[in-house]
Amino acid sequence: MKIAIVGATGLVGTNIINLCEQYFDVGIEYSLFASKSSEGKKIKINDKELTVKELNKENIGEYNISLFSAGGERSKEYATNFIDNGSFVIDNSSVFRMNDEVPLVVYGINENIITKESKLISNPNCTTMGLVMALKPLHDRYTLSSMTPVAYQAVSGSGSEAIKSLEKENLLGDKLDANYQQAYYTNPIARNVIPLAGSLTDNGYSDEEMKFVHESRKILSIPDLVVEPSNARVGVRTGHGTFCSAVFENEVDLEECTDLLNNFEGVEVWNDSLPTPIDVEGKDEVLVSRLRQGLSSKNILNFWVVSDNLLKGAALNAVQIAKFVEKL
Repeated sequence: MKIAIVGATGLVGTNIINLCEQYFDVGIEYSLFASKSSEGKKIKINDKELTVKELNKENIGEYNISLFSAGGERSKEYATNFIDNGSFVIDNSSVFRMNDEVPLVVYGINENIITKESKLISNPNCTTMGLVMALKPLHDRYTLSSMTPVAYQAVSGSGSEAIKSLEKENLLGDKLDANYQQAYYTNPIARNVIPLAGSLTDNGYSDEEMKFVHESRKILSIPDLVVEPSNARVGVRTGHGTFCSAVFENEVDLEECTDLLNNFEGVEVWNDSLPTPIDVEGKDEVLVSRLRQGLSSKNILNFWVVSDNLLKGAALNAVQIAKFVEKL
């Protein structure tokens, strides 16, 4: 069994390596790829030191599974090369997600759509991932018709440079103000909330907000799902949180909702305390709290959901899919 990890030195790639050690046998043969600047770097997997290769066509061999987390441009350029050499490709970028022929998979929800012919598999957006994990058992019971998610996205979703900017800004203390010019984002992010995550599209919504719309419809198989999204970037290192107001076709029962969520693998309801990004950092589970029946309708459930965007939102889901593919 051979596994390639593309983008092995990045935030998600590092987590993928750690998770592969947990999920796969020690006899797996790994190949690590990254950009030219990381070529030659040494990384240990299962106490075996491996050398990172530059991602180029000459270095691509034959692998059973390839885990991509190197950005959309590299996925577009190289994914087919890995597939042509016989590999399944599990891609963390957004470039293939809405292709009809490409499965968009959240492990625990719809991994069974993957077949031996599903050589290219997409990982959803990290914010969408946490939300649909909470929605799936509720939808199965009450039938979801519309939702209004408001997301608070951590800076690690933008990569290591965004984290460095947050750390630098935090060190400035009271010297940090709105006129600070060296921020990664359009505004300082430390001690701040920027009411935009991602890039604006022609309709005035960000690409991150539109991922909520399109990806949730595809993952949950609700093509006419009404979604009214808003996403913000917050001064948090890791952990995306979302307040969601979900409207169902049937009346919801809070006690039953709690049971449905707690009995769904990968989800925990916290009734006695409030899960925050700090609580969820490093956790595999998606955490849910503040379940409330709607004020205007008994068919509405309002709740808070938070998850580690680098784990279930990216690396963990990819490795869970890889483990599923291994057994096909």
